[in-house]
Amino acid sequence: MKKWQWVIASILFFTILSFNTFGDITVKRTIKRVVYSSEDLIVMRSVLSDIAFPKDKQVTVNATPDESIEQLLAYAMIERYNEGFLLSYEEPLLLKALYDGLIVFTGHTKYNGKTISIIYENGTTVTFGYVDQFSVLPYMTVSKGEVIAVKEKGKLYIQIEKGGEVYNLEQTTKWLKEQHT
Repeated sequence: MKKWQWVIASILFFTILSFNTFGDITVKRTIKRVVYSSEDLIVMRSVLSDIAFPKDKQVTVNATPDESIEQLLAYAMIERYNEGFLLSYEEPLLLKALYDGLIVFTGHTKYNGKTISIIYENGTTVTFGYVDQFSVLPYMTVSKGEVIAVKEKGKLYIQIEKGGEVYNLEQTTKWLKEQHT
């Protein structure tokens, strides 16, 4: 990010922090409603995406299939889990960025264990859960092919979302196969 973007982000962060710390209960409730509502998270994710990947700087590229998607397609079993799916693997795999993207979350969640979410420049958000090791930090930009996490054998959670719509089983498997071609 450029210096002016960091300055704006820092001012915004410290403003929200100070109002949340020193403001009255009405201000705190307003901040929580704005920051934690799902619609606003989609808007904030969109703003982050626009800052990280300006439309005038994007370039469309055709490339040969990456071995990381071949590894993702090598699952032994798929089953519904929460809003996504569990893919079972008998071999360890490296999870790589399929496009240029921005890491929007790395951490531990109640239902998906160690979880990482990446928003790609095409607007698709992919969340992987039950990973064993992170290779990146939140709010880092990543390039296509860069390792973002490592998964030992076992179950991997995947959720794909685009335009606020979470993909179903058919859309998820179709999306995975499209990444291979």
